[in-house]
Amino acid sequence: MRKIYTTIVSLLLGLGTLSAQSVNFGGTALDNDILHWGDLYNLSFTTHSYGTARSMAMGNAFTALGADMISASMNPAGIGMYVDNDVSITPMMQFTKSPMEGGVPYYDKSTPKRDRHFSDHTERFGMASAGGVFTVYRSTKALTNLNVGFVYNRIADFNQNTLSASYGNAATSSMANVYCTMADVDGLRPNSEGRLIFGNDPYLWGATAAYKNGLINYDKEGENWFIDRISPDAVINQSSSVETRGSIGEYALTVGFNFIDRIYVGASLGLQDVRYRRNVFYGESYNYPDGYPSGDTYPYQLDYMNSMQRSNISGSGFNFKLGVTARPVDWLRIGVAYHTPTYYSLALRYDVDMWSETYSAGSNPEDYDVGKDGYMYNEAYSGIWEDSGSYSWRFRSPSRLLVGAAVTVAQRLIISADYERSWYQTTHLQYAPIDVAHNEWIDEYFQGSNTIRVGAEAYILPFLPMRVGYIWSGSALRKGFEDVVFTHPLPTEESIITAGFGLKFNNNIYLDFAYQYATTHFTPIQTFYAIDSYDPNLDIESEIFSFKTMRHKAVVTLGFRF
Repeated sequence: MRKIYTTIVSLLLGLGTLSAQSVNFGGTALDNDILHWGDLYNLSFTTHSYGTARSMAMGNAFTALGADMISASMNPAGIGMYVDNDVSITPMMQFTKSPMEGGVPYYDKSTPKRDRHFSDHTERFGMASAGGVFTVYRSTKALTNLNVGFVYNRIADFNQNTLSASYGNAATSSMANVYCTMADVDGLRPNSEGRLIFGNDPYLWGATAAYKNGLINYDKEGENWFIDRISPDAVINQSSSVETRGSIGEYALTVGFNFIDRIYVGASLGLQDVRYRRNVFYGESYNYPDGYPSGDTYPYQLDYMNSMQRSNISGSGFNFKLGVTARPVDWLRIGVAYHTPTYYSLALRYDVDMWSETYSAGSNPEDYDVGKDGYMYNEAYSGIWEDSGSYSWRFRSPSRLLVGAAVTVAQRLIISADYERSWYQTTHLQYAPIDVAHNEWIDEYFQGSNTIRVGAEAYILPFLPMRVGYIWSGSALRKGFEDVVFTHPLPTEESIITAGFGLKFNNNIYLDFAYQYATTHFTPIQTFYAIDSYDPNLDIESEIFSFKTMRHKAVVTLGFRF
């Protein structure tokens, strides 16, 4: 079992894992060995922007409108509004771009071809919605009909790339300095043979790999870590790429009741499937514009180092949804739904790979195995760490309340609007394999978030409905924290513009199309930082970057009613 983190950070320094001497480590290239509290928020963040082409084109403002597959994941009372059996499938193409200033990685001979495929955009094919709703009871009594639905809806999507690069940095801003400090304050020590063994504490795997690649070294007499392959005169070029993949899909078993075509009541059991993968590449190259240092002073000189960290989160969750919709008059519908928290159980897999190139500029005093070209190449791979089974991560996401209204005008125009409240401050880590202060930070940083969805549908021709919509979601971070640098970037405000149309071929077959353009803003990011709470002169920081994500979604729904 992993080493227990023993320190609790203060508010101003609570952005990462803290060492025993109050040095706050964080950044995208660190803290990937655990399910971070920021990950809990990212896994919980949703604006309910996916669904069928009809619902997506109308901004998913379907809390009151109903009679759509998205109802199973928003307001299950809408399942009771179906008057026919309905089966549909909604495939999706998604294009995501995450531009960032200086966001082109620094590629030269130091970057192997295997790591030159990164870009700041992704193209993904997936499933937005699929399922069926069936009428199992119909009568002329108070209970007019009873419907059941088996529906899949995508809840969240994590497919995006971010790139950052910084050139001409001082040697003191190297990642080697961070690993050196981390090894010192956390008591990392070589054994009697001068070897560091990958142990069962993946928090220190980065520092261990740095030692095996020559970034840091240990002075037995002084009992401290130091850097002896990077001269203080070095100029460092840094680049980083963060690639995330995966999604959360919900499989909903839903039942909807229709009482005299005026009151609709529904309930859903949602089973969620979580797939989230994060690959973090980081590289440095070391240059000397004023000439390389003497081989007598620096007999071994690093040319570059590259590292790759892989985190794979998978698991499942469940929740319940209850909803009711009233139709007091034919032209008005009012809906309310409550979503319980989703209770997740997640496994985490993590591994580290680091490789480097060092030039032997002196007489090779350590008698290393140096090639004929004067270089030696090192690589350290950690193997895979896994938290699973009884050591899995378990947490609950926020509960949500949805309220909506829909108005029908002359049987040719529908206007609908939703309001959603999500209590992100109630996100709670229920169990972790190690002792972490996630719940304290969630309480400190988060508040309730508001989401507004509006949509309209107009029948230009009896077989041709046109649709538009808009979704806006506010920040869940408390005031003043939107510009704070956290270990991992957190989504804040999101806005989505939607449009689409439908084709009704006959009473049985329909085809709907939709397009969405989403803009999501994030908190700033740093590749790494090591902040000393007592002496700011000892702080080690990479450059700060800001970015946003633009996401294009094109979906089509093919449906059959019978």
